Amino acid sequence: MSYTIIRPATHEEWLEERAKGIGSSEVGTIMGVNHFDTAYRLWRRKVGIDGPIESNEAMEMGHLLEPAVAQRFEEITGNWVVKNSAGDWIAVDDERPWLRVSPDRVYIPKGEKRTRANWCILECKTTSQVIDPENIPLYWRCQVQYQMGVLGIQHACIAWISTSPKLHFDYTDMEFNPGFYESMTKELDYFWNENILKGIAPSDQNAEDTLLRYPKSTEGKTATADEEVIAAWEHLHEVKSTLTDLETEKDILEGLIKQSMGDAEILLGRDGATISSWKNAKETLKFDSKAFQKAEPETYRKYQVMVPGSRRFVIR
Repeated sequence: MSYTIIRPATHEEWLEERAKGIGSSEVGTIMGVNHFDTAYRLWRRKVGIDGPIESNEAMEMGHLLEPAVAQRFEEITGNWVVKNSAGDWIAVDDERPWLRVSPDRVYIPKGEKRTRANWCILECKTTSQVIDPENIPLYWRCQVQYQMGVLGIQHACIAWISTSPKLHFDYTDMEFNPGFYESMTKELDYFWNENILKGIAPSDQNAEDTLLRYPKSTEGKTATADEEVIAAWEHLHEVKSTLTDLETEKDILEGLIKQSMGDAEILLGRDGATISSWKNAKETLKFDSKAFQKAEPETYRKYQVMVPGSRRFVIR
């Protein structure tokens, strides 16, 4: 196992190098354990059908807080975080150059010699989730196992700042699992060589993937349901019937409460606590399109645009 470290001159060059293979943040998606993304959507971005994911506030704050997480980790554990490991660098597997990782940091355990032989990986996270150190998200685990495998490192830590249930810092240790890494890289090899290089789209992971792949139905085309789908269709009817009954019950209960309020805004319960409110909404201006169409038909037609129809799902 050997690798080459690339240190691009700019962040833009780093992004270009990263796109030449599979990054560690993409591994959980390919393995199907990242509930924020799917392999099909990732494939569309990597082959150029869709643009990259736009950065949002959570992503930007996560990047800005990486140094704080690393500093807190260093203070609590006594481990030494390697300062120049924070930049834009990529470790590329020499045999399979599509395997590319960029750990957030590397560190040297407390009391060990400060040499590359003693490197351990530090992954820094910021999250609003409640994280159990004994049961971390699977996509975090995939990400760090992948980094350890490419770099030939046996130990890593994931450290995080969480806002739930209150702002706090925590971390967990992880040992390299060679069997897991081997099974994982088989999936990554297939994704890169078959899906990316040959342009073969991976399977749909959910209905959103299916709608993205087939935004329009083929007129007159039929499909035949297998037993699993028929069972789902039958169960869906039961669920819809239950929901209808619950909705009816909800309307009756809400009506009873509203009747008791009359023209009151607030309904008080035991000990004078507020249990419901029924207030007047603020008046708002609304554009009367029907009146405008009648009064100014030519102008109305001028600003009409054709909107493509969406696929409408109906259970019969």
